Amino acid sequence: MRTEQGGTKKWCPYCEETRICKAVNPSTLGYESGQRWYRTQYTDVQWFRRGLICQTCENEWLTPEIEESFLDELIALREALSDVKENAEQYIMESRNASKALGSLSRSLKGLKTLKVYKAQ
Repeated sequence: MRTEQGGTKKWCPYCEETRICKAVNPSTLGYESGQRWYRTQYTDVQWFRRGLICQTCENEWLTPEIEESFLDELIALREALSDVKENAEQYIMESRNASKALGSLSRSLKGLKTLKVYKAQ
């Protein structure tokens, strides 16, 4: 939302509130000029970035603007990773229980072997 106060209302990470922020070329903040960016190994992942200056606290930062489909994909991947992590913790717990049961079984088998040796004498 553009305002007459010389900027757009944006979230300022320093004020931790929505403030009027002035958009500037990244080179104004000492970064490489150019607004369209992409990763060389993932040329399909592209974004637009701009510099922002908070008109309240005067802090400066770069902000990316990305397609919502990438945000949706990121959220889906995080949820999938969370499920894997949750299941992995369950598998670890079940593995520990199985290990305890195998230890108990091993001790019982040693006891049986001892009895067989005793009876054989």
